[in-house]
Amino acid sequence: MREDSRQAVVSVSDDGPGIPAADRERIWERFARLDDDRSRASGGSGLGLAMVKELTAVHGGTVSVASRQSGPGATFLVCLPVIYLSRTR
Repeated sequence: MREDSRQAVVSVSDDGPGIPAADRERIWERFARLDDDRSRASGGSGLGLAMVKELTAVHGGTVSVASRQSGPGATFLVCLPVIYLSRTR
């Protein structure tokens, strides 16, 4: 995680097969699953990334995905606004 004066950025990378460019918008939809061979018992329901996108948006942030620069996998970036609360007594 890194923070600048306006936003906090959380970066998560994996070493999986990556996400084809054609599917990078579809992964944010509810029940989206890229691997047709995954059964519900051995894989997810396809709700996780949809929930991440919705919760991030509710808090005024953005989420994105890109291919890793070197090797397989993907990198997800969650950017959230930094809110400073001042305490006055």
